[in-house]
Amino acid sequence: MKYMIKKSHIKLLLFFLNFHFLTTFFLSCSQVTPEVISPEYSVIFEYEDEKSNPKARMSIFVESLTDVNRYERIRVYCENGGYIWDFNEIATFTDKNRSWTGNTNLKMPQNQIFPSGKYELFFYNADEKDTSVQLNVNYDSSFYKLTSAESENLLKNKNAIKKIVIYDKNHQIIYFGEKSSSFDTPRRIWNTFSNAKYYQDILITPGNYVICIMPEKEVSLENQQ
Repeated sequence: MKYMIKKSHIKLLLFFLNFHFLTTFFLSCSQVTPEVISPEYSVIFEYEDEKSNPKARMSIFVESLTDVNRYERIRVYCENGGYIWDFNEIATFTDKNRSWTGNTNLKMPQNQIFPSGKYELFFYNADEKDTSVQLNVNYDSSFYKLTSAESENLLKNKNAIKKIVIYDKNHQIIYFGEKSSSFDTPRRIWNTFSNAKYYQDILITPGNYVICIMPEKEVSLENQQ
């Protein structure tokens, strides 16, 4: 089965969440067998409102020791259940001499949860040379059945980091970073960014294994108390 990356502000947001400190540049092409190390994952729970349970997806990335521009396909196999994701929608990031590649939008069939256990990640170059690496997934799956408020209470006991993303009226990101006291009310958000229109709180567990994207809220005059 294939899962496409949707072109939306959430895709951009996940780039900021996992690699906001990276900048992109192009590496020269090489005809070598791909090499990857340090696989990482995040299970992302997104809340549309304060009453509903979240939608979930998984982000997977590896550090690449070879040219990330050569990758044309990634295949993910989950040993527990035999699930397969096979796609050529690949995200790449580079910073100085280090590069990462992966995907931010793996999804399960409806009403299924991402199994814990062993995942095998296969990376294919344009000439079909490939390499693989194993990823062990282990996370708290109770978030599937929690509302945003319940998740926030649970995350308080997990030493989660709280961040905030702020958008303008066109849903373009104008800020992403730590949620300090400067942003703890809509009024204070507006005091810093007069063009702010919406915002979302983001809670991240240590290790980035679980990321909860809270419901979007409006920076409106009525809320600026």
